[in-house]
Amino acid sequence: MEQISPIRVSLDTNEAHRARAKKIKAAILRDDHFFLADPANCPFDLCFQWEGKTINVELKDFTRIGEPQSDYVASIINQSGHLYRQILAGRELQDPLIIIVLGDDDNVVQAVNNVVYNRGIRGQEAEDKITEYISMLEDFEANCIGMNIQIWRLKIDPWRRMLQSVQKILQGGDLSVFRPKPAVGERQAVGLSILCGKGLGPARANRILEKFYVSLVPKKPDTYLDDCSGIGPKLATAVRSALFVPPACVNRPKGKR
Repeated sequence: MEQISPIRVSLDTNEAHRARAKKIKAAILRDDHFFLADPANCPFDLCFQWEGKTINVELKDFTRIGEPQSDYVASIINQSGHLYRQILAGRELQDPLIIIVLGDDDNVVQAVNNVVYNRGIRGQEAEDKITEYISMLEDFEANCIGMNIQIWRLKIDPWRRMLQSVQKILQGGDLSVFRPKPAVGERQAVGLSILCGKGLGPARANRILEKFYVSLVPKKPDTYLDDCSGIGPKLATAVRSALFVPPACVNRPKGKR
């Protein structure tokens, strides 16, 4: 089976000295899809590189135990410009930028509440300010999404989830494991209806299959199923059975290997 090269991960030198860096490194070392490079001067906290493609990640957390404060929330509410400049820099690089907020909606709302109450605002004015600031956050995130900048809120097991999602973005997703699994007798009809698209459902496909097979046909002479990367004897037999591959096209003869 073809081996896929691992994704290179670089931590910015500043990020590499933070306490959370140990957990990030541990998650990377546990995942064979990645390898950890030496810390470097990265434009953002993390840089992922694979086959000429780059993804930058900026991390935003809640720094005080029991009192969620967030530079992410404060930067948007105070319009300090720091986060704006980071996003501008990300767009200028023209590589995908992901902002990961290490918390959930409750943490973000609590951070907004803290900003308001720490300013001494109370009563109805506080409620109005909280509503205003949450609306600012939602508008900011919607604009980021509109500019193809993703914002992920990850609270539970964030590093594993970050790596899982980045790997799928760089190396491609695959929903085939989630596809419906029709009964053996229905697979040809379902497969034919999917291939043909709108207008041909399984019922009509069955009428066609009364007179035709859905079959694999070699594109070139001297082609066999087990020439295909990742297809061993077991899978070749399954494909042959499901798609009526001519027996002569399943296994390459020993003399022709």
